[in-house]
Amino acid sequence: MLRYQYVSTGVIPFDHARVADLGDPDLELFGLETIVGQIEEHYRGLRAAGVVPITAGGDHSITYPILRALGDGRPLALVHLDAHYDTAPPMRGSAVHHGAPVLNAVNDGVVDPARSIQVGMRDPWAEVESMCHPEGLTTLTTDEVVALGPAAVAERIREVVGSGPVYVSFDVDVIDPTMAPGTGTPVPGGLLPHDALTILRGLRGLDVVGADVVETSPPWDPAGMTALTAAQAMFDLLCLAAEAHAARHG
Repeated sequence: MLRYQYVSTGVIPFDHARVADLGDPDLELFGLETIVGQIEEHYRGLRAAGVVPITAGGDHSITYPILRALGDGRPLALVHLDAHYDTAPPMRGSAVHHGAPVLNAVNDGVVDPARSIQVGMRDPWAEVESMCHPEGLTTLTTDEVVALGPAAVAERIREVVGSGPVYVSFDVDVIDPTMAPGTGTPVPGGLLPHDALTILRGLRGLDVVGADVVETSPPWDPAGMTALTAAQAMFDLLCLAAEAHAARHG
C-alpha cells in the first residue's frame, strides 16, 4: 500500500531522496538482550552509510537500540505518539522490554528530554507515572490532544522539538482500537486516524533523521484496517524524512 504522492501536500518523497526497502535485519530468534544489541549494530551501519531509516516494527522494544545508534554523540529530540508512556521499570528480569524504550533512551543520554514530547497518552498504568516518568518530557494526553486539535498539537510539538535532529516513533495503539484493533496493548479512547495523520503532516520542516511505526499485528485484525493505517503513517513519515534529507543536502 505504499503511495507515490501525498495528496494533501503534493509531496513526492522519491523526488527528494533515493528510497529503498533494505529488508529485515538478520537477528537471533531468541534472547531479547542479544537482539537489542544486534539491532543497534545494524543501525550504526545504516547511520555510517548516510541512510535515514524508516522502520516497520516489531514491538516497541526496537526503538531503544535504534535511538542508541542514531543518537550517539548527538542526543535526539523524540516525538512519541502512543497510548503508553513506555517508561516502565524492568519487568521479569529485563530492562529492554517494549514498555521501556523511552526511559532507557533518556537514561542513556541519546534522547534529550527537554526537546522531546509524548502525544496521545492514556496509559491504564498511569498510576506508576510518578515512579518512572522521565523528568523534563512534555506529555499531551489524549484528552488534551482532542481539546487542542491536531493543528495546535503539531505546533506544540514544533515548539518543544526546535530545530535539531528529531526521531519520530509512531505506535499504532495511539489510534482508537475500534479503528486499529491489530495491536498487542489496545487502550480504548484513542485518536482518530485522521487526527494522528494530520499531526504527522504538521511536522513538515523538522529535521527528521529517523522514524518507526511499531506494535502492528496484522493477524489480530482480519479486516486489515490496522495495517492500512500503519502503512499510511509510514508513508507520511517517509515524506517528512525525504524532505528533511533534501533540506540537509541542499
